[in-house]
Amino acid sequence: MADNRDRTNLSPFQQELPAEEAQTLANTVRSLVAPDMTIESIQTTRDQRQGAVLVHGRLQKPSHELFPRWLRELNARGYTPMLRRREGEALDQNDVTLQVFAGVAPQSRSNPWINLVLFIITVISTLWVGALSELPASIQGDLGATLLPQNLLRGWPFALTLLGILTAHEFGHYFAARYHKVAVTLPYFLPMPFGFGTLGAFIRLKEPVPDQRKLFDIGVAGPLAGVVLAIPLLFIGLRSTPIGTLPVGQPYMLEGNSILYYTAKVYTFGRPLPDPVTGEDVMMDQAPVAWGAWIGLLVTALNLLPVGQLDGGHTVFALFGKKARYINMAAIGAMTFFALAGLEQVQRFAPVLATVGYSGWFVWLALIFFVIRPFHPPALDDVTELDPTRRLIGYLVVLLFILTFVPVPFRQFF
Repeated sequence: MADNRDRTNLSPFQQELPAEEAQTLANTVRSLVAPDMTIESIQTTRDQRQGAVLVHGRLQKPSHELFPRWLRELNARGYTPMLRRREGEALDQNDVTLQVFAGVAPQSRSNPWINLVLFIITVISTLWVGALSELPASIQGDLGATLLPQNLLRGWPFALTLLGILTAHEFGHYFAARYHKVAVTLPYFLPMPFGFGTLGAFIRLKEPVPDQRKLFDIGVAGPLAGVVLAIPLLFIGLRSTPIGTLPVGQPYMLEGNSILYYTAKVYTFGRPLPDPVTGEDVMMDQAPVAWGAWIGLLVTALNLLPVGQLDGGHTVFALFGKKARYINMAAIGAMTFFALAGLEQVQRFAPVLATVGYSGWFVWLALIFFVIRPFHPPALDDVTELDPTRRLIGYLVVLLFILTFVPVPFRQFF
């Protein structure tokens, strides 16, 4: 998951300049942009929400050719530019407003030792979770015994599969950011001593993303890198996965089907699973590679939710700009429906909703509204549009979300 939270917030730039310095800045900006932009007006302003200097004009070249140089030269002088498209019936896509703010967003310092320690702990926690399904029941209840190296290492197929997918995902973001010269941290892995053994991983961008194309590249690189590993591992894991009858008279957890997962099972076993006639299904508790790949694809789908600054939010914002807000709201509406359908009180009135309801979506809704935020902030250059190749990749990423999304990730049976 690429985390760009608060990196385009204006608070670091809301500095009011003395009149003389503001006029000097206006002259500097004029000389910088005049060769490539027809200037209609340039003014200083005391409204720091607009910037210290405000330039209205028309670009003579595509913004992705011009803005990087403006950004580099103004940053070197201690200022930050933002480019926005002007709106109006008589204006075209080359009519823009350049806002220049006093100040530069500070780059947070990171300590790679923290990344290493978290990764080592996550390796241990995923090994432990994977080993629990491999060890005899007599040992599973003995924490000391499960942590013995010879027992812990029995969880390596699950741990290697899951961490391999997560690592590919995060380094996809990392290398895309480094390619575009955007400062970024190494991945932070989040250990969890139960469930999957990890809460996932994320990177942090240390500075604002310069333009839509770089934002898009960084956003899609992670899930694409992850699925390149996850999909083959899912098919490999399913080949060695046993089929059995679902338990009767005892509780069990059933993993949900995505279109991709359901298709993979039909392709591998030649029939739909769970089998509605025999009650048979794949036994994921005996298939560490398939289980790890399924979790990796679930994490990919969650990151591709088209909201906020998740990978899917980056993608739809870069594709559709301000119209992405409608997609954000539709996604939140769908998650709210699935969450409400998971409540017993609702299912009493409409039992059919039990097949699509999952109350766990309430947790994600809380994260979206209070941590991730529903809508995506613009890049510094909000004028640059995606080229045809990137747009095609963007639509493929949207299709990937549709194929991997699991409306009901887990269903508990008693």
